[in-house]
Amino acid sequence: MQPVDSLAAHLRTLGQDQLTALVAIRRDVTLDPPPKTAEEVAGRLLQPSSLAVACSLLTLPQLQVAEAAAALDQSCDTARIAVLLGVPKDDLDLGAALDRLTELALLWPEAGGLAAGHLSEIFPTPLDLGPGAAPLYGSLTLAELRRLAQLHGLPATNRGKVDLAAMLAHSLADPETVRRIAAPAPPGVRNRLTELARQPTSHLDHAGIRFGVPGPPVPWAIERGLVVPSMWGGSQMPREVALALRGDGSAPFDIVPPGLVLTPIATEIVEREATAAAAETLAAAVAVVDCLSSAPVPLLKTGGMGVREVRRVARTAGQDEDRTRLTLEMLTAGGLVEASEAGLTPSAVYDEYAAGDPADQLLGLVDDWLTMPAGPLAPPEGSVLPGRLLYWSEQEEFILVPLRGLFLRTVVEAVPAGQATTLDGLVERIAWQGPFISAEAEDQLERYVTGIWREAHRLGLLAHGAPSALCRTRLSAGADAARPQAEAMLPRALESVLLQNDLTAVVTGTPSAALLALLDGVATPESRSGAWTWRFSPGSVRAAFDAGHSAEGIRARLVEVAEGGRLPQTLDYLLDDVARRYGQVQVRPAGCCLCSEDETLLTEILHTRALKTLELVRLAPTVLVSAKPPAETLAALRAAGYAPVGLRADGSPAVEIRRRRRAAPAPDDFDDGFPALHDPAAIARALLGGGPAAS
Repeated sequence: MQPVDSLAAHLRTLGQDQLTALVAIRRDVTLDPPPKTAEEVAGRLLQPSSLAVACSLLTLPQLQVAEAAAALDQSCDTARIAVLLGVPKDDLDLGAALDRLTELALLWPEAGGLAAGHLSEIFPTPLDLGPGAAPLYGSLTLAELRRLAQLHGLPATNRGKVDLAAMLAHSLADPETVRRIAAPAPPGVRNRLTELARQPTSHLDHAGIRFGVPGPPVPWAIERGLVVPSMWGGSQMPREVALALRGDGSAPFDIVPPGLVLTPIATEIVEREATAAAAETLAAAVAVVDCLSSAPVPLLKTGGMGVREVRRVARTAGQDEDRTRLTLEMLTAGGLVEASEAGLTPSAVYDEYAAGDPADQLLGLVDDWLTMPAGPLAPPEGSVLPGRLLYWSEQEEFILVPLRGLFLRTVVEAVPAGQATTLDGLVERIAWQGPFISAEAEDQLERYVTGIWREAHRLGLLAHGAPSALCRTRLSAGADAARPQAEAMLPRALESVLLQNDLTAVVTGTPSAALLALLDGVATPESRSGAWTWRFSPGSVRAAFDAGHSAEGIRARLVEVAEGGRLPQTLDYLLDDVARRYGQVQVRPAGCCLCSEDETLLTEILHTRALKTLELVRLAPTVLVSAKPPAETLAALRAAGYAPVGLRADGSPAVEIRRRRRAAPAPDDFDDGFPALHDPAAIARALLGGGPAAS
């Protein structure tokens, strides 16, 4: 039976709850359009990419059981796996691993055993074994196959090559049969067979040619089908033979995870430190966006943001470089900041974010961090200097996004409440907890884990090496369930401010978006962590007047938010003093001057209706001032029938060269949306005949 048909038949035996749980775990199955039949679900579950995602959810012993099952292929069952792993059939750890693999539909019952042939997509050479007997025997002639069948006491008449190869392979699937055949081997041959059985498979895929294990062929073993000759004098041992000769317990089964060093720590210390870190992260986001709001931050022509610009932003925002790097990456990943040819600027989405409660802001940043395609706090690779920011790699994204989730799961499971750990041993523990994901990182795993450790502490997910309550709840129950923890760490934004006689304003908490905008508009920020502070000065008040505010308007708004409902006398005096001096000197805009000795002509131009948009003003009998720049003024005069001449600042004629205009290249059409994910329960109901699969 084909794997799709076999899995579809298994799916039909599941109940509503079991099928819903499976589809919820293997969520990629629910991509639009939703599957409508068990065969469609099975086909999606067996896609190599989907199998890889499922394997990323396995611990090392679970993955080892899956590899052992792949090695056994069609002869896979619980008893054979137990023998291969060297544990009893009823071993609890083996049972738990098989339950997990069945839960993920990586294994399922079939004909009294377990379906495992499809796992070759993930384990092409399981346990470093070569191909099975059936494909290797397929290279032999019909006469050779009949001879082998007769030698092993198998019926050989009226059978073709495929049937004979399959029959011989099935016979060799029994380890006792292989050992019985190999028992009479001469000592030298037996040593060579043992060597071949334990030697990792060696093959080169080149122009469709597969090479066998190097070394002299063993005629005695070839005659009995224990070894199959390959090209250029090599030989290959069938997988079933190698497994039998390796012996029971030859497959690894590492059920004990690497230990971590744990030390006691008071829960209140963890929560206090996590709260302080989370508050500083929100404050850093505000400070960095303030810096970006003044002018776009230029990006490198080769992509990303240079170290020099990162450090400039850090100085301007009053943040350390590490927090600035993390903040810029998170804001960009979450769409709160946008990168364009003009540079890095805040997006309109940021205003919605800033208007939310601090708890929602923190949870939003955590979500952005979990899907962030970069590791800004990972130690530099091959350099003492940190690299540029926002230089995203698709390969790193595929590693870092699942690795962050694996990191949090590992720490939460391995570090109980009231305990803390360190980085020592954490990389090994993560590699045990998620070997499939860790293998993708290769030699970068330690660097990535170190960066994630630092980032999690900055966000308040970890503190002193211990998971916070926010981290545990967010991981186990999701963002909605974690909101009470986030609110406990960051209460609702404050709407009032303490105005002091020394012309400072203090908010002992997180100010609301409206209060923040008011104080930023009339005072200079001094601190944005812990207690937020501002200082009023003649320059800050004048800037508020420049923005269109009046002294009375500022006074009234400050009284509304001031604790006690009144302003200090010093601040009253400051507002009045700046207001009295404000506007004594006036500056009017002027785009250019129109000069002519013909006063009558200038008078005519001044009163020409078609030129009203120039907002002309007469400064002297022979001088008019236009509010528009020279190019617009010249174009308007020419359109009105006049023949002006443009001059440079030194009075020389400005020569105009007509330039050929070209339209900017149209952007490539693309769809940046992701396919919809449908409700697992709805898909389960549809497969069981209970309704449509649409979400």
